[in-house]
Amino acid sequence: MTEVTGTELLRQIAAARVKKVDYARLAKSVGIAPDDLLDFSQARKNLPADTLCRLATEMMQGTRYYPEQDLLGPLEQIEPKPLGIKPEPFVPAPRTWAVGGAQGPGPQPVVPEKHAVKQSRPGWLAGW
Repeated sequence: MTEVTGTELLRQIAAARVKKVDYARLAKSVGIAPDDLLDFSQARKNLPADTLCRLATEMMQGTRYYPEQDLLGPLEQIEPKPLGIKPEPFVPAPRTWAVGGAQGPGPQPVVPEKHAVKQSRPGWLAGW
């Protein structure tokens, strides 16, 4: 799998913006010329790191460009905070299980009942 750098990802997003929306407003909010943004989106020009940081923040809310690694990441790195005191792990007490009388005899085999033989009534088609 090929790894995509942060600059390449920003270039792809900028190219999509250039095709669909007025990119002059985006270039003005970032602080560069619209022609520079167009050239960057078409891979004809590279932008400085601080401009790429502003561009990432403007185009992708909540995302930051890290120039040292050339990657994108979350805007804020928040350390996790504990919500309270962690309880002690639950260890159940050992139990002895009684076998036999308390449990009962268990399932028994089923003995089929013998059906009574139908006696026929003398002189009749069916029985009684």
